[in-house]
Amino acid sequence: MPVKMDLEALEGAILGGLVLSAGGSGMKRAERNRRIGEQALDYGPLSMVTLDELPDDAGIIVATGVGAPGYAKAITSMRDSVKSAQMLIAATGGKLPAGVMPGHVPGLMAWMQAAVLGIPLVDAATNGRGHPTVKMGGMGLASMPDVQVTQAGCGGAPDDRVEIVVTGNMAKTSTIMRAASVQNGGSIYATRGPFTAGFVRKGGAPGAMSFATGLGHAMLDKPAGFARVEAAAAFLSGEVLVTGRVELNDVHYEGGFDVGRVVIKGDGGTITLHIYNEYMAADRDGVRVRTFPDMMGSFDPATGAPIAINEMPVGRDVAIVSGPNAAYPVGAGARDPAVFPEVEERLGVKLAP
Repeated sequence: MPVKMDLEALEGAILGGLVLSAGGSGMKRAERNRRIGEQALDYGPLSMVTLDELPDDAGIIVATGVGAPGYAKAITSMRDSVKSAQMLIAATGGKLPAGVMPGHVPGLMAWMQAAVLGIPLVDAATNGRGHPTVKMGGMGLASMPDVQVTQAGCGGAPDDRVEIVVTGNMAKTSTIMRAASVQNGGSIYATRGPFTAGFVRKGGAPGAMSFATGLGHAMLDKPAGFARVEAAAAFLSGEVLVTGRVELNDVHYEGGFDVGRVVIKGDGGTITLHIYNEYMAADRDGVRVRTFPDMMGSFDPATGAPIAINEMPVGRDVAIVSGPNAAYPVGAGARDPAVFPEVEERLGVKLAP
């Protein structure tokens, strides 16, 4: 049965989604996400269905963004997200899809699209944690060059717009979408698909949205403070890698991505986090301990609130939580061998092995 979405679900989705953004978002984003969610609920009613409730041939669109939102200076609005969905629907035959899911949680753009289009949310995502490239959220399509994908995106001021619809294989269309985001200051809102429910069951991350909400509620059940950090670690079947102080943060905006390292020294040793929009790998004293699609998240140890990579200046106290990728829903794109070379080259570290 469809699950009615309400303010309680929204609070869990916001907090859990911020953690699972893997450093891409912090609590500064929470209020914006809350406004989007509340607006979507005002359109209402808004419900969520599981993949099991949809026939194999049901069409699902993916609401997402393209770019590096942590450092970019793009102009985007929820109108752009909805318009990108409308552009995609028009370009693919005009049929209203059976549902919408996010590229990754918290997925409030999917909430808004679902509300405005009058379709349900689907309890799934292309991946259950933040990922830096469209290919990593491609549900395995990066290794299928003969499969055609349509993507639409837009953004910008009324008198200076970027609007694009492109069809081709996942690799080529993703590169074009990334270039379009750079032209809008680093980010656009986008929609791709439609994909069949049968395909999403195999290549996506079923249950990703309810997992994020469960994580958020597990944290909210604890008092504000380090107890919430520990609750996140437990829910992710992981650990607190380190609680300490930032010694280095050289992350910078480069070619559509936030790239660099964050080094934290504390009671868990010296942890080096390799960044490509989100946390891609963690080394402890030079030894690899976590690699994408494993989960890594950052917190203020005093409040237990998630913090973003761009909120971690040198000298700030932080706690890093990590968990194995087996503990949360992971899409096939996050394990696709074709998606790693460009990230490895830019970071100068190995990920695929």
